[in-house]
Amino acid sequence: MITYQAPYGSCAQLKYVDQSFAVAVAVFSLGALTGGFLVLILSPMQGIIISLLQTRVITPVRTVSRFGSGALLLLVFLNNSIPPLLSFAYPFVIARLNWTPPLTKRRRCVLLTSFTVLSAFLIGFFGLGATLSMGWILGGQELLFNLLKGAWVHGPIELTAILLCASEPLRIAEQESPTDLKSSLLHDGKLLAICLFILMLSAGIEVFVGV
Repeated sequence: MITYQAPYGSCAQLKYVDQSFAVAVAVFSLGALTGGFLVLILSPMQGIIISLLQTRVITPVRTVSRFGSGALLLLVFLNNSIPPLLSFAYPFVIARLNWTPPLTKRRRCVLLTSFTVLSAFLIGFFGLGATLSMGWILGGQELLFNLLKGAWVHGPIELTAILLCASEPLRIAEQESPTDLKSSLLHDGKLLAICLFILMLSAGIEVFVGV
């Protein structure tokens, strides 16, 4: 198993665009391709995706929209914030739990690496590939174009912020002890704060500008 650890030195603004982030982007891309392909060829998958979109996107948006743009902005922000928050909460829980028997470094590394790989894949699968394929199936080229047109600015911004945080468990997977793990999480807390701020801006662009 190959794991990666980013240096904790200078260039703080750029150090998070590292091998861990590259792995997350690659797995995300694989998930997007897989999701898009499976939705196109499997009718049962189409029903599942429609149900998920109805439950997690369409119905909540319609309900919250009645309370104004501010409420819709909050909904979009909170929905997009779930993966980043989980990406930092999961390693923290791993470090805080008293495992019996105690976790070895290798097992802890496997747990953290698996989280990044699974989360990046699922985000690509459901958040991009499956959604775009359903757009193509339901509305053809016109609906697909409208989906891309409506997300060409905020979409890349929010995906970048989300994947930067999703790569955090992999980024710190090589830490020697739970104490080092918690220390690294606290050190990288500014990444979470910056990404949440970016996600708020992205939600504002989506709600008020529509691009």
